[in-house]
Amino acid sequence: MRLLLDTQVMLWWLLDDSRLKPETRELIASNHCLVSVASIWEVAIKHRLGKLPVAPSHFRDHCLQSGATLLPVLDSHAIETSALPAIHDDPFDRLLIAQARMEGLMAVSADRHWPRYDVTLHRA
Repeated sequence: MRLLLDTQVMLWWLLDDSRLKPETRELIASNHCLVSVASIWEVAIKHRLGKLPVAPSHFRDHCLQSGATLLPVLDSHAIETSALPAIHDDPFDRLLIAQARMEGLMAVSADRHWPRYDVTLHRA
């Protein structure tokens, strides 16, 4: 199974955060994980604004060192966001959901809005 990790979930994984459930840890450890380039962009923006101490290059490097694969953002992913219902306004989440749908990935997120989308999801 291939998993697309939400930015928050990947941060929790990398920081060994206790908010990540044991069953989610096992799922991540035993499957191929992907991290969207959009997540690196999200970390870069939050880091620049002072909302996140993790530098985007550090986040990317740790994702790769943990065995994750980077998922590029394609034009088709961006277009797919327009087909999503207006449940959530976060553009990063909408793009990750579109990527998971288009690439046939199981999304892994703790976000309360994600279950309302038509996407294969594991709640972290």
